[in-house]
Amino acid sequence: MKRANVVLVAFNIHDYFSLAFGYLKAYALKDKAIQDYTNIEIVDFCIDCNDVMQILYYFTRLKPDIVGLSTYCWNMEKMIELSELTKHLLPDTKIIMGGPEAGPIAEKYLKENDCIDIIVRGEGEVTFYELLRFFVAKDRKLSDIDGISYRKNEKIYNNDDRPLIEDLNEIPSPYLTGILRPKDKSTYLETYRGCPFRCAYCFEGKGFPKLRFFSEERAKEEVGMITQDNEIHSFSFVDPVFNLNPKNMERLSSIMQASQNPDIKLHTVEIIAEAVDDETIQRLEECNVASIETGPQTTNKKTLENINRNFDPVKYSNGIKLLLKNNIKVLCDLIIGLPGDNFFIFLNSIKYIFNLRPNVIIFSTLHVIPGTGLYNNAEKFEMDFDDNPPHYILGNYSFPFQEIRKAEIFAESLAKEYNMRLE
Repeated sequence: MKRANVVLVAFNIHDYFSLAFGYLKAYALKDKAIQDYTNIEIVDFCIDCNDVMQILYYFTRLKPDIVGLSTYCWNMEKMIELSELTKHLLPDTKIIMGGPEAGPIAEKYLKENDCIDIIVRGEGEVTFYELLRFFVAKDRKLSDIDGISYRKNEKIYNNDDRPLIEDLNEIPSPYLTGILRPKDKSTYLETYRGCPFRCAYCFEGKGFPKLRFFSEERAKEEVGMITQDNEIHSFSFVDPVFNLNPKNMERLSSIMQASQNPDIKLHTVEIIAEAVDDETIQRLEECNVASIETGPQTTNKKTLENINRNFDPVKYSNGIKLLLKNNIKVLCDLIIGLPGDNFFIFLNSIKYIFNLRPNVIIFSTLHVIPGTGLYNNAEKFEMDFDDNPPHYILGNYSFPFQEIRKAEIFAESLAKEYNMRLE
């Protein structure tokens, strides 16, 4: 049997790589037939440095049978262009997409783009494995594979959603198996999946409400491997919330301390500022956390209700002050264009954050991302946004287009001055 060439392609920020593809490959290679009859290659391209023609040149040399694409709102335009040109040059190559951009609106993308064959919805490890079995071993039907949408004879089919993997330890570690090699500053680990919060602008945890943890022993092995590498000086956890609960903080602290390398720093971790207390500070220090990032995204009560986010100004302020008092770098986030805000309400949020004197203030414009509460309830909030990725907000019932643009200009100049002054 001819070996199938499978290429998994990601567009990332410079020097970063796809952890998700590491999981996909590690899970698939548990299967002997896939080991024997596939070559699975992960290729990480830089979103700013590499263009589609470079990738096409690579494809025409390799002639992949299957191309898997990891899609986000900020890389989807390139992924569509790559898919169209790949199909033109290599019409027999199967194009499979997954990720938070294509997955939630799979049917829409399949209808609008003949170049896409299959879209994986939700958690991808088992689905990708079963798709490889379909293409390589020919021992199952597409109609029997949960978690996919696909085109057959010009008709679009949506199979049942796939249940979540209950035991995450079924997924081999891409680091411990040698599939991914750690890199300084850009290595990241996942110790659990899921998010209990339902922030309407965020895709994190959508369809993944239950918290599922990789074993502590596995995480210790991964951290140990990374921290024993002399070239690694810092890495990141990509868990949604560091201080989700005291037990989880203790778990992460134990994992870091087991590495016995106090010189290794953790890049920015996300926290709930309102929950910061002395124990949080202790755990952050034990983990050698360099900086934290936290909301509030907005301080307006009505807006917070609209986006289903909790915020207590007194507790938030106390948490930020405690972090700064203990010399932990603080990054605070505000989003421009949320429903319920307007230009002057946005200024009030800036004033509140300025008074706290964080180290860095981050302003971002709202992306109305598929699968989120704001996307699904766009009519309720009169959300006007670009239907094409990256889905920038154009206006809503309270924040019109001109005010959003004015807020962006003001925030950009303010952030440059403030963040530069405090560096």
